[in-house]
Amino acid sequence: MKKLMIGLLTVVTVTGMTVPTFAGDIYSIDSNLEQRLVSTNMSNELGNNVTIGGKNINIGNLNILVNKGRIMVPLKATAKSLGFKVAINKDNKSANLDNADIKTQIQIGIDLYYYESSKAIGMTAPEKLGAEPILVDNNIYVPIKMYNILLNDSNAVGSFWARTNDGQWVYVDKGELAIGWKLIRNKWYFMNNSGIMENGWIQTNGNWYYLYDNGEMAIDTITPDGYKVDLNGKWDFGKKVSIDEIKTGISSPIEEFKTIEEAQNVLDFNVTFPKEIPSQYDIEYISTISKELFQICYTDGKDELLYRMGQGVNNISGDYNNYKNNNIVEIDDKKIKLSGNDDFIKLATWNVNDMSYSISSSNGISKDEMINIIKSVKYEGK
Repeated sequence: MKKLMIGLLTVVTVTGMTVPTFAGDIYSIDSNLEQRLVSTNMSNELGNNVTIGGKNINIGNLNILVNKGRIMVPLKATAKSLGFKVAINKDNKSANLDNADIKTQIQIGIDLYYYESSKAIGMTAPEKLGAEPILVDNNIYVPIKMYNILLNDSNAVGSFWARTNDGQWVYVDKGELAIGWKLIRNKWYFMNNSGIMENGWIQTNGNWYYLYDNGEMAIDTITPDGYKVDLNGKWDFGKKVSIDEIKTGISSPIEEFKTIEEAQNVLDFNVTFPKEIPSQYDIEYISTISKELFQICYTDGKDELLYRMGQGVNNISGDYNNYKNNNIVEIDDKKIKLSGNDDFIKLATWNVNDMSYSISSSNGISKDEMINIIKSVKYEGK
């Protein structure tokens, strides 16, 4: 069996404030990495689960793999949980799947995936996913995104944390290995070009940020080693602060509320918020940051929309990603910056008088949807 290794590449974590020179931001996966064994335990309570077809599938004592930059899962455990009968060839070189509606065959070493009807003639065009099925410890592993094909749903594979066998964390984002900055449940994390979650001090876009041991980015606080970071997590290049300031600065600046009215009571400005959100979204949480920034997170179970407003004219979105498309549009006499990739908008930022606003989407929404949300924000007093 091929030896399984973890390929650890450039490390961006530094100790204290010793500042080495770093290359540019890291956003691409090295597809030539050796296979890596991965455990899906973010904590003991979460179990060894992967998310496919809306189900949390427990894969027991097995692991997932990263092979050629692709997330690989054990075939038998996942397919059976999704209702497929699995017949594996005696020499472990192929397997047949059938759920009475569709069927398919996968072959070790061949990067082609398809399905055909179990009841009639006809099959889909074979697709390549960038990694062929492999055999590890007599278990067949397939790219997790194969299930997007079999379930005929491009979003069938969900998102979840996973841990490598040497204790490093990665984030699986809809079947892909997350790279760079990632907003997960209102917390920012950074994954290097191996997909490994970083902690400690990192530098991106010429700015320094501090990530706690659990990967969460510090915001508007004093880091454990005594440096101040602002609302966007940036170190202000100031000197080390006193021990007393460190003790009082580490408490979380984020305060959650049950209603918008409760949040309004701790803020010095009048809260405005979108009146029209796509109907499939519900409020996930309402919170303030340091009593200076107001935010509402909406979710439909797959995507998160994060609306923010705060005093000042700086970008308060906290989104540190570089997008392919960045355009200025005028909406109701206000200049709005829309950023995203391809046909999806992932971030909108704008200013009205002395207030800053932003809306970010974790997966991206259409331009029309984003504009409709922005138009529904009414800039009025209490």
